[in-house]
Amino acid sequence: MSKSNKQRKVEQRAQQQARKVTVGKMLRLLLKSVAFAVLVSLLVIVLTIVGMPGLDNVWIQMALVFGAYLLAYPILMSEFRVKRSRRGRDEA
Repeated sequence: MSKSNKQRKVEQRAQQQARKVTVGKMLRLLLKSVAFAVLVSLLVIVLTIVGMPGLDNVWIQMALVFGAYLLAYPILMSEFRVKRSRRGRDEA
């Protein structure tokens, strides 16, 4: 089925609104990023103390942090995605 022009305009407006950078969005992104950095750092420290083999190498630690970041990226950047309405979920 083809979407109506009105529906396309509503979706386009929602995307533009989601992409806007506001102080609140940036503050939430900062807080999420700091919490993520602290949690991953604690994880690396605990795994190193426990004696996980290989974590004494800085490059392996960086790869672990990068992998965790890739997994957490959708959660960290969720502020800049279009929020789906209840009605939209029921129709799909």
